[in-house]
Amino acid sequence: MDIPVHRHEAGCGCYDRPAPPACTHRHYPPTPAPQNSGGGAAKWIGIGIGGSFLAVALSVSMVAFAIGAVSLTICVLVLRSVWDGFTHGKD
Repeated sequence: MDIPVHRHEAGCGCYDRPAPPACTHRHYPPTPAPQNSGGGAAKWIGIGIGGSFLAVALSVSMVAFAIGAVSLTICVLVLRSVWDGFTHGKD
């Protein structure tokens, strides 16, 4: 099967065709691809350091709370003992 070879010569008619009609639908710009922010290791190191500081702060506050609770308990026991001695001394 022989396919004829087309040569663009004067009067071939290839360039005389009318332009295709303009499209009537709306064109939207292409959506940009999500960009990788990079610095994945630095982000996780920062999260680890921040989490460590948070854990230390939480443990220190829990120790302070425990010391306060023990001190309050001792104070209440001493005051109760003093009150018992004061009220029994009047009898």
